[in-house]
Amino acid sequence: MNTSRRRFLQSSGALVIAFNLPAAVGPALAADEKTFAPNAYIRIDPKGQVSVVVAYVEMGQGTYTSIPMLIAEELEVPLSSVRVEHAPPDERYYGNPLLGGIQATGNSNAVRGAWEPMRRAGAVARTVLVQAAAQRWKVDAASCRAEKGAVVHAASGRRLGYGAELCCQSAASADIPVSTVRVELRSE
Repeated sequence: MNTSRRRFLQSSGALVIAFNLPAAVGPALAADEKTFAPNAYIRIDPKGQVSVVVAYVEMGQGTYTSIPMLIAEELEVPLSSVRVEHAPPDERYYGNPLLGGIQATGNSNAVRGAWEPMRRAGAVARTVLVQAAAQRWKVDAASCRAEKGAVVHAASGRRLGYGAELCCQSAASADIPVSTVRVELRSE
């Protein structure tokens, strides 16, 4: 059976958002516009569990707490619902932009290197989920908001959790090109 990537994702029971950090892959690979180099992922499973792939090692400086906090804050989920997965070894995708693109943790730069990219990843995920719910409800996305792992439309009292109903049905079929999503980061 020959299944398209879109069909597979629609039936898989999870929302996957990949994003590209060109500065982390080095100048040669970043300059090649035809290369898609996803080097960080956010996944939301049918139960609303958020997983984030982190390219940095926890060495006592709080990396595995602070990076998930960036995602949780932007995605509007409790920190307890964010799970960390360590990235596989591959400098092309997971290089540290503050260490010249090598895949390493040190010099207290993990959070500095991940600060904006991870916040943007969480904001993109939140925005796509809000837009998907708004499309499903046939309302303006500006009238919806993310709150505690769900999208809320206050005017109608509707609420969809990030889990199975929203991620697996609405977001997967909404056909929202992530490259066109304009995000607004939460205030610092």
